[in-house]
Amino acid sequence: MRGADQGGLGRPRFPALDPEPPPRPWWWRVAVAAGVLAVAAGVAAAVAFWPFSARSARAGTAARRPGLPAAIDRGRIVALNPAGYLALSDPDGTRVTRVSALGDAGQSVAAAPDDRYLSLGNGQLAVVRNGATLGAYPSKVPLSSQYAAAWPDSFANHDRDLIMLLDYGDSGYSTQNPVTAVSLDTGSPSSLGTADSTAGDPQSVGAFVSVAAPASASATATQVSPDSRIELRDAGRPAVVLATAGALDRALGQSRNNPVQLVPYPDPQGDKVAVVVQPVAGSPDGSGIVVLGRAGRVLAAAAAPFGVQGIPAWSPSGTEIAYVSTGNTGPALFLWTIGRPTAARAFPSAAPAAGSYSWCVWSPDGKSVLCASTVPADRGDWVLASSSAGMMLAVRGPGLPLAWLPGGGRT
Repeated sequence: MRGADQGGLGRPRFPALDPEPPPRPWWWRVAVAAGVLAVAAGVAAAVAFWPFSARSARAGTAARRPGLPAAIDRGRIVALNPAGYLALSDPDGTRVTRVSALGDAGQSVAAAPDDRYLSLGNGQLAVVRNGATLGAYPSKVPLSSQYAAAWPDSFANHDRDLIMLLDYGDSGYSTQNPVTAVSLDTGSPSSLGTADSTAGDPQSVGAFVSVAAPASASATATQVSPDSRIELRDAGRPAVVLATAGALDRALGQSRNNPVQLVPYPDPQGDKVAVVVQPVAGSPDGSGIVVLGRAGRVLAAAAAPFGVQGIPAWSPSGTEIAYVSTGNTGPALFLWTIGRPTAARAFPSAAPAAGSYSWCVWSPDGKSVLCASTVPADRGDWVLASSSAGMMLAVRGPGLPLAWLPGGGRT
């Protein structure tokens, strides 16, 4: 999908689930390197968290906790256990059921925008049945040791195609990765050229991609390569340049064009794409998120002075983004309704290693957010938050949450 600081594109792996991944793949820079900056800034800040009891946060009691929205007690969470298998649990981490039928799911698992399918790192596809159970889904996609699904946005064309990348292996490195859209039903491929980072286009057989800038004469193999632009590439159509790196810099209020890394994250409908802008020089100054329309119009921009930690998550309606960064009082969950100012929620004091949270999923109704730590020492640390109220709760879950399913939870 895109290169890493120290060589090695490699097959995408989830943060926190790869104990020895040298050289680090691309997501490690996004989910951890930016996180280190956020944590450092958070340590320097005067942290003022809401008071929560660590004991009650870990208890995982069956009754709904007073004051929390009912949505938190509805539905089931699909999680990837550190051992590599999938599990289902209630949103508070209780009633855990291992999905044994799918075997070891592998390290790279991606959910479709509507959470109906999952692409597994072991070469399988999983389908959600009755809103709360998982089963194998037959397909003709050639998932193998040579090809890997783009992560975290693998699906395209209303879940009919999967975006595949040539796997260069841990020893390789390239910002020019061949990208192919493959039909789930027929296995027929559509070439989408080469790209740095890649995310499936929910509307068509295609992908949103970043294009690497030409390498400078002084560049070394350990440096992060800057990107030049964001494109929309749909099969059978000319590529559309949505924005250049300079235009995205200016949208974030930068007076000069800084070399930046660009990572696209389309909304579930595919009519918008959030682009995370990260300076390659190491300082988070100039970081942020710019939301573009399919034709490239700038719809909104939010600066993140301490960097965007991890991966932003779109709400099911495509109107709001959840992401983790550092606020005025330390590490915080930011909820951003497009077109409005961002709102920061400091993580509760009961949340272990609050600065390590960098992965979030939304409830099906868009009223709640579940965020997880991606630091290996804190696997299974979750925080539940209402999207409309200030309350947050730290709980213990069975692994890294992948999707929030609507059925099967307590009523």
